Amino acid sequence: MKYDVIVVGAGPAGATAAKFLAEKGIRTILLDKDKFPRVKLCGGGIPARTLKKYEYLEDEGLINSYTYGANVYFPFYKDKVKIEMKEPMHAMVIRKDFDNALAELAKDNGSNFEDGCEVKDIKILEDSVKIITKNNNSFESRMVIGADGIWSIIAKKIGLGQNYKNFGVCLVQEIPMEKKVINEYFPGNKLAHVHINYSGIAGYGWVFPKNDCVNIGFGELSKRDSENKMNLREIFNDYIKTIKENKIIPKELKFDNVKGAAVPSCHIEKSYSEKVLLCGEAAGFINFGGGGIDYALTSGEFAANVAIDALEKSDTSERFLSKYEKRWMEDFGKDIKIFTRLQSRFGKKMEKFLTLARDDKKVFELMIDIFMGNKKFCENKGKISRRFLFLYLKDLFSRK
Repeated sequence: MKYDVIVVGAGPAGATAAKFLAEKGIRTILLDKDKFPRVKLCGGGIPARTLKKYEYLEDEGLINSYTYGANVYFPFYKDKVKIEMKEPMHAMVIRKDFDNALAELAKDNGSNFEDGCEVKDIKILEDSVKIITKNNNSFESRMVIGADGIWSIIAKKIGLGQNYKNFGVCLVQEIPMEKKVINEYFPGNKLAHVHINYSGIAGYGWVFPKNDCVNIGFGELSKRDSENKMNLREIFNDYIKTIKENKIIPKELKFDNVKGAAVPSCHIEKSYSEKVLLCGEAAGFINFGGGGIDYALTSGEFAANVAIDALEKSDTSERFLSKYEKRWMEDFGKDIKIFTRLQSRFGKKMEKFLTLARDDKKVFELMIDIFMGNKKFCENKGKISRRFLFLYLKDLFSRK
């Protein structure tokens, strides 16, 4: 069977693209190399603002829990900074359930879905695109949307692949926990715990409580200095010891299934080509805090809408599909560019700014909102710059 669009990768970006395509009657097939439901290494946090864009996430029961703030720690400041909000800061999901539910929504809206179907090649033909799988089956369509993660085979085969030297790494384990224990250690609003620059790493450790489990991870968002000889596993083990000693989690909690994953640290140079669009982590879309679900959902929708427009006009040329890049650039692209530049300052160079910010509740809450993906940096850049200038001058003159 020939399709209008083949979507490769059934994570949030691909499943969202397939859902929006199928809703409009576009003949769509969604492919993924794994059998679903499958485990995806991720903190599982979604900015609260995303729920306003995609109300069906709550309506379909895809949200596991909510957190209303965070305890934030710094290596150069002995006390934590507590941020607690009246409205949810983050929605929490179990990625195994969340991703499976999104794929089912795509199916319910008319998309075909084939899991356990690994793609090995893509051929751009004159009037169509052919996808070839590892078992030598093939699918043909008028267009392809690549949403197959950071190591995207689609991006690689069309010459737009990620710079593999430029990526972060995270270690994650999600541990089941009885609700009474959750309520004991994370009472009330289930505040998260975030340790910035722990052990000098340009990244952070996290503890995200959910309804019946706790997600604990450690992410390195940019390269360390060569002087730092500790590997990430050793640092993660030390982090676990620290949060146990500080009674953030129970001492008896076992960590016997910790796994690692790569995280994009910048977007690819071009997210479109003849008959092909790239979205989610396949395009390197990730925010400053390492989160990618919001951008995955948004880019999946944008890719679907541009594909629908291209099919209606019978124009799947590279020139026409460039509209897609303009759309995501206008929405979240400026923030991604800023985050990419700031990553080199995530370590010691950020300490001065964070030291100034920690005692200013208003600016600190704004920074946390940006870090967690609830506000855009580009829209608040002037406000933050002016406030930091004021704080810097205040600190400077107070020391004279």
